[in-house]
Amino acid sequence: MNRQFLISTAVIALGWVVKRFLLQERDAQILVRLVFNLTLPALVIRTFDTVTLEPSLGLLPVIAVAYGLLMAGLGTLVLFRGRPRAERGQLAMLLPGFNIGLFAYPLVEAALGPGALAHLGMFDMGVAFVTFGVAFGVASHFARDEARLDLAFVGRQLLASVPFVVYLVTLLVRLAGLRFPPILVEVAGVLSRANMPLSLLILGMYLHFEPRPGQWRQLAQVLSVRYGLGLALGAALYLLLPFDATFRTILMVGLVLPPPIINVSYAVQFGYDVRFVGLLLNVANVASYLLLWALFNVLR
Repeated sequence: MNRQFLISTAVIALGWVVKRFLLQERDAQILVRLVFNLTLPALVIRTFDTVTLEPSLGLLPVIAVAYGLLMAGLGTLVLFRGRPRAERGQLAMLLPGFNIGLFAYPLVEAALGPGALAHLGMFDMGVAFVTFGVAFGVASHFARDEARLDLAFVGRQLLASVPFVVYLVTLLVRLAGLRFPPILVEVAGVLSRANMPLSLLILGMYLHFEPRPGQWRQLAQVLSVRYGLGLALGAALYLLLPFDATFRTILMVGLVLPPPIINVSYAVQFGYDVRFVGLLLNVANVASYLLLWALFNVLR
């Protein structure tokens, strides 16, 4: 497992070298679109084609949604309530949601094997709702002066997410006892093999640290809540839930993943501080990477 993490680290470092000498960071956006709209959906189809959907797996998206709603409520109603409206929205949108597609999938597959991806996929279904629904709703709501949340707008954003729609369709197909055509599964299998290297390269290409004075305090506030509550709740669920080790491990590591990279797009769309959001994501990527390495070594 440690060897796989070393290989992953080398690919991330290669991504940084590619950005430094061959491409520019904006070129990574093309790779991000390829992963979200092609290789990640292909990985979902390949993974769920053969998996047995046990009833306990249905609890994973429920936990992800409940945790996302808890974090959004904590940020908007408690932690950042007295802040200016734009700052409140920017900090609160960074609390819910996790980077599953670009971050967790390659590392979990390397550490736990392909068999754990079905559990991670079910967890990601809930995370997709949180990321494209809850976090987007928070970001859009506090970027405007209107007090009323536009649920229709949030719903359209959610249904525009290719990974979420593929998750939903794939789950419905499997629950109906049906299977995708073999040719589709074979093509998905070929495309899915590109998901891990592309995701790790993207992490390296986005790696940079350029803080401005005064940003570390806000960054520490967001990350201390994410990792403090995530570790505490993850450890409690790992020790208390009566499910298999893979189920509990996915929850444990899932709750300490970094925020999703889509937050950068939200920052651009709603006029938030893009440099701060990018800095926080980079610090969180490093912190989560080290945490996952430690947790996988301890939990195995």
